[in-house]
Amino acid sequence: MRSAQLTSDMLLERAKALWHEARADRFARAVWLLTEAYSSKLNEAQCIDFEGMIGNATKLIENGHYSSPFKLILIDEFQDISEPRANLIKALRSQRPFTKVFAVGDDWQSIYRFAGSDITLFTQFAQHFGSCWIGKLQQTYRCNQLIAEVAANFVQRNPGQMSKDVQSLRPKIPRSIRVIPVKVEWEKPSMESACQQLLNRLNGFAARIATKWQSETKPKLSVLVLSRYNIQNPYRSGSSEFSHIEVRSMTFHRSKGLEADYTVLLDVSEGNFGVPSRIEDDELLQLVIPSPETFPHAEERRLFYVAITRASRGVYLLTNQSKPSRYINELKQIGGEEVSLETLDGHPLQECPACTKGFLVSRVGKGGNTFEGCSEYPTCQYTASN
Repeated sequence: MRSAQLTSDMLLERAKALWHEARADRFARAVWLLTEAYSSKLNEAQCIDFEGMIGNATKLIENGHYSSPFKLILIDEFQDISEPRANLIKALRSQRPFTKVFAVGDDWQSIYRFAGSDITLFTQFAQHFGSCWIGKLQQTYRCNQLIAEVAANFVQRNPGQMSKDVQSLRPKIPRSIRVIPVKVEWEKPSMESACQQLLNRLNGFAARIATKWQSETKPKLSVLVLSRYNIQNPYRSGSSEFSHIEVRSMTFHRSKGLEADYTVLLDVSEGNFGVPSRIEDDELLQLVIPSPETFPHAEERRLFYVAITRASRGVYLLTNQSKPSRYINELKQIGGEEVSLETLDGHPLQECPACTKGFLVSRVGKGGNTFEGCSEYPTCQYTASN
């Protein structure tokens, strides 16, 4: 509210557009009182906060109290730009003829709408800033070519994203995207146990091939354990120590900009806390943040893209075998056999040819005979004898 220089009347007008208008009106009035009190305290203390700097600076430029000396404006991480910050840039630019704006960013990694980021300022740059030249940086130094290809195809299923052909300096590592179904039991730390077992496996693997990678500057391989929310992460207060791997854990959001040899994505499943998350923002946020995109789960798709592209060597997706995320099926469609289905011990699992969501497991029939059936039973009743 402060950076955008919103007034009480502007808030109340926006409240009329929300579904629960009466609730939004009361909330807007209450928040306005808080905003006034907060601003008053800042003035009394002769202090300023960051959002105030943005709004006040824009106002000083627009009313002529500040004259810009800048002919070239360079902006990094432009995919995170918000309307108030864009207004500051426009104000600076309008003061001097022929001022150039050079912006660098990646719309595939725009994941901060909750903080005011407006992706349309990036994807519709010319409409906001005038005619422009677009140069595409299509080389990645982080993930290997297989992960880069699959992830790029995945995020571009949203036609609203800008198209790019990403090439990696790291060669393709076959089957470096691995899906591991986990049997989740009520009130038992299923994902935590599965993750610990997988980390033990990774540590053993790193030890066996240590001569190929270990050096004085790299005593351990790095592993990121990532989850959609902190509440899902069993290692948020600290992880186990391993001889050949160094483990850090965090949310998908916090992993942006980081890199590891391997990543483990926890609970890539359907559900409120799953992927994509079903927890919707309260509509009251529409009073101050950009309107949501029309493509379903657009920002969740970009967030998942960020998570799977943190790994250079390989990414492991732990999923509830009873309700795997819809994104896993998409990855399998894109990557084919290069997206492997396996057990925690690394043994291959066969995908169900009927539903392509489940995998074949050994079952015992009424007569005591064993047969292969789909893990999605009774939703899918495929058996190997069909």
